[in-house]
Amino acid sequence: MSIKSLFLKVALLLVVLIEPVNAALNLEITGGLNAGRKIAIVPFIGQEIMPSDITAIIKSDLANSGKFLPVVYNNVNVDPNALEAINPAQFPADVEAVVVGRVTNAPTSKEQYNVRFLLIELSQGKARAVSGLNSIVPKRLTRRYAHTVSDEVFEKMTGIKGAFNTRIAYIKTKFGTKHPYELTVADYDGSNEVRLIVSSQPLMSPSWSPDGRKLAYVSFENRRAEIFIIDINTRKRTKVTSFRGLNSNPKWSPDGQKLAFVLSKDGNPEIYVLNLVTKKLSRVTNNRTIDTEPAWTANSKELYFVSERSGRAQIYHIDLTNGATKKVTYQGAKNLSPAAMPDNNGIVMINQSNGFKVAKFDNYGNLTLLTQSSLDESPSIAPNGTMVIYSTIYGGKKGLALVSTDGRFKAYLPNRTGEISSPSWSPYLK
Repeated sequence: MSIKSLFLKVALLLVVLIEPVNAALNLEITGGLNAGRKIAIVPFIGQEIMPSDITAIIKSDLANSGKFLPVVYNNVNVDPNALEAINPAQFPADVEAVVVGRVTNAPTSKEQYNVRFLLIELSQGKARAVSGLNSIVPKRLTRRYAHTVSDEVFEKMTGIKGAFNTRIAYIKTKFGTKHPYELTVADYDGSNEVRLIVSSQPLMSPSWSPDGRKLAYVSFENRRAEIFIIDINTRKRTKVTSFRGLNSNPKWSPDGQKLAFVLSKDGNPEIYVLNLVTKKLSRVTNNRTIDTEPAWTANSKELYFVSERSGRAQIYHIDLTNGATKKVTYQGAKNLSPAAMPDNNGIVMINQSNGFKVAKFDNYGNLTLLTQSSLDESPSIAPNGTMVIYSTIYGGKKGLALVSTDGRFKAYLPNRTGEISSPSWSPYLK
């Protein structure tokens, strides 16, 4: 079906802004459980007064990273206020560290808790505290606090900033309903799901602003594809583009000043960049074939994109300061959907050889397949570069999945109602 005929067939969209539903995807780990560094987690003393099981959340976070093999020790009682009482002999010799904590009611409010956490290193029969937090935690933020502890443990143990306190955005589709399309955000693990918009017509391609406060996305609400920006907190929407033809694939630059996207207003689909400060629109590519799927590098001065100018869809790189363009990928029948690694050491993409799979392509030309499924789409990288979220077919339905960038850890986030696509991982959140 042509774009023109599609526009003629769509009805006027009804867009509804709605509140949190607190539904959750169910993360199912499928690989990497028996690998990683061993770390012990002792249930936080007094955590039963909190609405969230922070011990279980910390364990899940560390397991989800693919770098740790966390084990909860329910038969050990360790008080973070008495470090000298910790006996390393209580734990197996290959346990590198122990996470302990204590929770009490805050004296000033029943809606807050005093929480103390310690990360204890075990070495040569001795216990040494290497990190800790003393925090006042509001009742509504207990889950976020658990992710904060996980981030601290991850960074101290690996030297890499943790990304458990981040969110994902995606499109949920419930066929057969009045408003089947939903723009949704959730914690990285699928918890705390919040629907921002429900619609009777397609929503596509969410992209986070670098401050984590807004999303750019595509909507068909006005009988044509248009790009909008929505403020996640206020739900205020701003229309960005509404040109004839394609308005697609918005991608926010890391410096927050520009938005790259695809327009076909001048003929073929081409890459454009809108300066959000000056409102100046610049055409980036000019080729007789299709150029699409822009992806920023970390310095906000370069783009990867997909082009058929060599006969098959491959990934190209363009320097926006001088227009210099080069072909990046050659392997496989096609390479699609690039996402630049945060450290600029290559890209993650979809490689078509035997099916469509998530792959990592480094700056030295090495291609590593990260998945073994056959219909993967839309990879998005965690801000610390350790994990990739993407959409795939699972149990006969389109859902989300996670894979570590070393390929060791794998998990699905299936949803029991509808299908999920177009995931986008948020930046670090304050």
